[in-house]
Amino acid sequence: MMAQSQEKKDDVGKDRFRIWCGLDVSKETFEAALVVGEARSLIGEQEVDMRQIPVRSFARSEAGARKFLAWADKKLAALVKQTQEPRRFGVVMEATGKYSLELTAWLCELRPSLAAAIINPAQASAFIKSLGLRNKTDKVDARALALYGRERNPRVYEPPSAELVQLQALSRQRDALLKTLVTERQRAQEGTPSKVVSQVQRSLIRHLERQIGKIERAMEELIDESADLARDVELIDTIPGVGRQTAMVVLAELGDVRRFSRSRQLSAFVGVSPRVWESGSSVRKRTRLCKAGNARVRSALYMATLTVIGRRNHLGALYQHLVERGKAKRAAMGAVMRKMLVLMRALLRSGECYHDDYHALGRHTRECVRMM
Repeated sequence: MMAQSQEKKDDVGKDRFRIWCGLDVSKETFEAALVVGEARSLIGEQEVDMRQIPVRSFARSEAGARKFLAWADKKLAALVKQTQEPRRFGVVMEATGKYSLELTAWLCELRPSLAAAIINPAQASAFIKSLGLRNKTDKVDARALALYGRERNPRVYEPPSAELVQLQALSRQRDALLKTLVTERQRAQEGTPSKVVSQVQRSLIRHLERQIGKIERAMEELIDESADLARDVELIDTIPGVGRQTAMVVLAELGDVRRFSRSRQLSAFVGVSPRVWESGSSVRKRTRLCKAGNARVRSALYMATLTVIGRRNHLGALYQHLVERGKAKRAAMGAVMRKMLVLMRALLRSGECYHDDYHALGRHTRECVRMM
């Protein structure tokens, strides 16, 4: 299955689709706009008249997805010259959680050859603003997303496995319960003159602790049932400061990190790559983490980094080295977070456990550690 997914991704990377559909997805419906043409600049004589891009509304359901494909085929027959080649096209939509994921699943099930891309809403918003449009409606957003697909040729979305979907649901529910538990514990520590309130607080805290334990046991059972997940968790767990829960959060939110061909791509995806802000000779802002990716993974990496500071290992030595060179402590922690993430990818790609002994590591992992 992974081989088929990789083959499909490679095919998409080689073929810049001439036809893109932009989908503006909401809870009940989605607007679909179809644009045809070469991937080229939208300035000067190449500019596209937004009003000429056909758009139509469909119900956000499996029946609506089927009607959308029929409508797109009809439009393509009128817009594209008949050739011997199949009229492949791609759809691009913003990440809207369950709504975009369900629609993508329906479309790919109805037409496996369809290239579906789910993009970061911040990137879509920046692109739409760059068009200088006066109005903002669902139809306008759908047309702008179609132009985004034609211009940027976004990466095709790769759905996670069923095990990872379940692990993500459990992990996020555990995170929500932990936040509630912390709030209730703080409220209980403040004290209350009411005995009833005190009893309710203690009962609620015990209930939350039981539910968190239930979820954690379900996560462990899910890991044990999947040999691939169990192996990946064990490999990541060997990194200093990284526990099983941190490993589960990383896998649940990122999926298979081996799909990133370069460590820089992974760092940027999570948002732990440095962001330099310079302009001219006078503007020199402090370098910070870009924070453009998954906040849950960054939070897990931050907590793991706190446990390695001061320890005698590669990550702890990296932190001390950066601080001694004059780096701010927060900046040094950000560097450790990034290296910890890169190390996870290296271990999963090599299939070996982490060792403090440099010479006991494989070549690929040694190169990763040497860059620390």
